[in-house]
Amino acid sequence: MTTPEPQPFDPLGEALYYLRMTGLFYSRCVCTAPWGVALPAMPGYVMFHAITRGSCWLDLGEGERIHLRAGDVVLVPHGEGHRLSDDPATHCISLWDTPRVVISERYDLLSIDGGGERVDLICGAVRFEHSAAAHLMAVLPRVLRIESGPSAQGEWVQSTLRYMATEARQLRIGGEAVITRLSDVLVIQAIRTWLEESAELERGWIGALRDEKIGRALTLIHRDPARDWSVAALADEVYMSRSAFAARF
Repeated sequence: MTTPEPQPFDPLGEALYYLRMTGLFYSRCVCTAPWGVALPAMPGYVMFHAITRGSCWLDLGEGERIHLRAGDVVLVPHGEGHRLSDDPATHCISLWDTPRVVISERYDLLSIDGGGERVDLICGAVRFEHSAAAHLMAVLPRVLRIESGPSAQGEWVQSTLRYMATEARQLRIGGEAVITRLSDVLVIQAIRTWLEESAELERGWIGALRDEKIGRALTLIHRDPARDWSVAALADEVYMSRSAFAARF
């Protein structure tokens, strides 16, 4: 009897599938220099900023400072507190003390008018609930950035940001839904890009997902975490002997 071949698996793709998120807040920010906002730590949340016009500084402390330009998307995956400002020397006020217009429970317009150079951003904080997502978040770097550029990836991000900026300016019916959902897509796209380009992921959980056999086994666990999986059962699912599977795992 011929042993049936296992169906193709995409373990990393399935891990990304589980990145279904719940947003704590989304903000459209319009600021003119001098301005500065201090975002508090939000453990368990991924914080993001998409710059649609102008430029600004992101300061994570401990010497981690990045100059962001229009077209950049940056994630702070571990919910660390940080600062956004026109200049690193500018005084920052707390996020919750900034002038804002509440559009809905999770979406608002934030505005700081210093009279100088303008920057527009779409910012927010989102949370992932699935255990597979928690594993993925754990391996992400302290800050993750997609820069504007001439690549196909860069053009996709630019077109998305342009569309978001248009929706934000016009405030059409349903604009909030469009902006928040596109923000979620940008977050996942940023994570996917990092996974595709990072050379640091040959070991650990991501390395295991990339392994043909172990990745399949992990996917099965993610699909049915309540099942009482045994080494023998997993080995059988991936067409390996128990001893060979255990050693490879």
